[in-house]
Amino acid sequence: MPIIEKTFWLIAIGVTCVNAYLLRSRAAAEIARNPELKEGYDQLFKGYLVWLNLPWLVMGLGILMGGAHGVFDYFDPRAGNPYVLAFHLTVFILWGLMIFWVYLAGGAEFLVRYPGVMNADIKSPLLLKFLLALMLVGGMAGEIAMWSRALPILDLSR
Repeated sequence: MPIIEKTFWLIAIGVTCVNAYLLRSRAAAEIARNPELKEGYDQLFKGYLVWLNLPWLVMGLGILMGGAHGVFDYFDPRAGNPYVLAFHLTVFILWGLMIFWVYLAGGAEFLVRYPGVMNADIKSPLLLKFLLALMLVGGMAGEIAMWSRALPILDLSR
């Protein structure tokens, strides 16, 4: 188990890259039907790879620099570890950017114009905004649990 704890960030990057490849594969069929969508799909693909890997790179930096023992350290932000705090700050910043883009900068409308980006074919920007709100509530519940130390996983004795 210790190898997984120390390499979880690499596994997460791998999963994100596989998902990006699947996005690219689904987009290929849509681009074949509508070549004018290629530029938008390319933006989505690059954004997916950069933005969704950023927290995992921050986590990996903390582990590689010896500032964190492994992934379980990141479940206890109140410990004050600067690498763990940087990870959580990265997540909060990405949430803020996502909220701005989807709700205020036309991101929801952009996403519904590109079929295959999500596993479900969502045609309504309003539905997409609602689903994002649900995901954010779930993420916030996880953050609240970590910051309040309400997670049983934090009871690990080192």
